[in-house]
Amino acid sequence: MESKNKNIGKIVFFIFLLIYTISLVFLYYNQLKYPITGRFESDTAVHVDFAINQHYYHSLAAFIYLFLSIFKFSDILIALVLAIATSITVFFTFKLLKAFNEHFKGEINDNILYVVSFFANFVMGFYIKAANKQHYIGYENANMWHNSTYVFMRLFAVLTIIAFLKLYLNYKEKIDVKDYLIYTLLLTVTTGFKASFLTVFAPVLAIILLVDLCKGTKFKNVFIMALSVVLPMGVMVLQSIVMSGSDNSNGYTISPFTALAMRGDHPKATLILSVLFPLIVLFTHVKDFYKDKLYFGTLIMWAVSFLEVFLLLETGERNLDSNFFWGYSIALFFVFLVSMYVAIKDYLKNKPKLSAKIILSLETVILLWHVYSGVWYFVLLFSGVTYFV
Repeated sequence: MESKNKNIGKIVFFIFLLIYTISLVFLYYNQLKYPITGRFESDTAVHVDFAINQHYYHSLAAFIYLFLSIFKFSDILIALVLAIATSITVFFTFKLLKAFNEHFKGEINDNILYVVSFFANFVMGFYIKAANKQHYIGYENANMWHNSTYVFMRLFAVLTIIAFLKLYLNYKEKIDVKDYLIYTLLLTVTTGFKASFLTVFAPVLAIILLVDLCKGTKFKNVFIMALSVVLPMGVMVLQSIVMSGSDNSNGYTISPFTALAMRGDHPKATLILSVLFPLIVLFTHVKDFYKDKLYFGTLIMWAVSFLEVFLLLETGERNLDSNFFWGYSIALFFVFLVSMYVAIKDYLKNKPKLSAKIILSLETVILLWHVYSGVWYFVLLFSGVTYFV
């Protein structure tokens, strides 16, 4: 019976994944037509124009668009590639959750993980109109459907974390060369699409490796693991040169809260609402959150990304782009994912106390509103509105 339910769950999962992919092809195709129709405004049309017409190669995505542009129905092909990249992220999110099972020594049912993988790819800021009229701009969100480089980066970031967890489990005794090369390659490719993940992942890796070194891990192994960020950092430097601006005026400055306050009616409120569910989960684990490196590392990633977007501001042509938000968004994605896993483990504990049941019920309601906010925003996009809605 359990095997039958598992198979049914898998079938339902892939049916929803197929429906999601088809809907994404429609959405992305219309976004590519924005310069002609004036509807479905997005960054994607700009990215494609940069690559094909302006020969501006700031991301690996540009080379994909350049290649696909040689075919007759290039817009459809680009939309299809983006749709597959977005939907397959859901599948690999499930695979990452399976890796969490191994890491946390948990046995959460696959059917639950199927649902969580979709939730993770739809959660957005806890939308309250009184806090912010717009659903997207003004909130900080883990998910979006208007920026193609983020779509590719998130996919490869998920793959990178899967590869990293596999490598990290045994690296203290012996570093598997094959696993190490796969992980390093994936981290480099992720950075090639968008450097934002590296900027929040590398500091966390440094902290984890430093802790391991202090606890007696061989310096050689720690050093080799640290070297994994060298090539990606080289890629990031090349991207920085490409994006330096026509007059080389682009740079960075320290300006606390400026980027966060650029958009939104009540930025302090939406900052909290954007991460409300993980904050509630953290509240219930504040005494022992540091005991597990995965949960601790994810929270540190979120903290690092927050400090970056809170403190730093771009200058020059990119002053109003708020590009440090991309690192915050990918950190939110992972902190939501791990927080959901931790909350489910709490829920599955035998006979939780009444107080724990109340907190779990509150967490569930808050999480469902995060998901509802994302689904509703996704539906709104199909009316042809701008992603600023």
